[in-house]
Amino acid sequence: MARDLNKRRSLISYSLVVGVLLLAIAILFSPSETDWNPSFSKRHSIPLGMELVYGFMGDMFPDKDVKVVYNGFASYFDGSIPSDVNLLFVNDRLLMTREDWEVVLAATEAGSNVFIAAEHFSDIISDTLGINLSYGEPISFSLLPDSVGYNFTNPRLKVSDNFWYSSVITNNYFARYDTLNTTVLGHNHRGDANFIRIKRGKGNIYLNCNPIVFTNYHLLKSDNGGYIFRALSYLPIADTYWDEKYKTGAPAMISEMGIVFREKSLRFAWYLLLISLLLYFIFYGKRRQRPIPIYEAPGNSTLEFVETIARLYFIKGDHRNVAKKRFLYFLDSLRSRYFIDVSMPESKLIEECSRKSGVPERTFASIFSMAKNLEKVEKITLEDLYQFNRQLEFFYKNAQ
Repeated sequence: MARDLNKRRSLISYSLVVGVLLLAIAILFSPSETDWNPSFSKRHSIPLGMELVYGFMGDMFPDKDVKVVYNGFASYFDGSIPSDVNLLFVNDRLLMTREDWEVVLAATEAGSNVFIAAEHFSDIISDTLGINLSYGEPISFSLLPDSVGYNFTNPRLKVSDNFWYSSVITNNYFARYDTLNTTVLGHNHRGDANFIRIKRGKGNIYLNCNPIVFTNYHLLKSDNGGYIFRALSYLPIADTYWDEKYKTGAPAMISEMGIVFREKSLRFAWYLLLISLLLYFIFYGKRRQRPIPIYEAPGNSTLEFVETIARLYFIKGDHRNVAKKRFLYFLDSLRSRYFIDVSMPESKLIEECSRKSGVPERTFASIFSMAKNLEKVEKITLEDLYQFNRQLEFFYKNAQ
């Protein structure tokens, strides 16, 4: 009878261990849900963050500084008024303090340009600029795909078909604005103004009432990234200050345990620690091996946007930068597809490329010769760009 009792206890103990391990594995390998909370922060790679967009600020404003302001512009500039710079705000609600707003206005009067994208503006901003928004109901694209379209009034930026959006997005527009000092730069598919420019002193204030279109999700979504770069192209190439204070996803003071429970990996480690302590006391310190999680290496999606950036340079007539972007994409193809070290001497590199891809050596010789010429000149003609592109397209079509 005692033997049967011991067997029963052993069975219960082993069942408990197996159950705990299965629970731990289920928690660890359960698919993580996509975080659709709005952030607009450069720190976040979630769909409604702006990590990817911020990463392209250097391309938007070449040879200029892009600085992040965490504590507000009044504190950052500390009494001085910046002129001939860009101030950039993107968030769902822009509830700016009076001190920061006064610095923004003074900078605009002195010749700076301010870009603000927000769904809701604080009263001090709305009253000063004389604007009033109409807040349309959010459109669910799961039910009504491609229901809201945006476009520009400038013929050089306007597209034949609108930029259509297929995610939940607000359909806001400017119902009232000062027509004497305001220029409409963009509108929705119904003709309502959603992107305007207000002249103030020596500078300009650009207002867009649909900030979600500037997030990571819409940079990746189809061709909608083109809207972001076209809208920001109104800003001159100058030192740019990126607001991070008024972001919905700005860092806040949280407790140590708050950090633990916010992150999935830390939360799992905490639960595992508690379970391990429980098993230790049950089995008098007998060790149980913890399953080791295997995570796939994160992919690099940066090159997916090279073509978008190239299109932006093409709009501006900067054919040299278009060619340079295409050449960078070509080099990455050699590295990732054929595992070729592109830093080797050119003669050996041409031979290696031809051997692995099956494309004639003369094609690679022509490509590298044209690429070296890009570094020697400041501009190239449209015909030069077409010639370079034809060589690249020949490689892509004939490579094995």
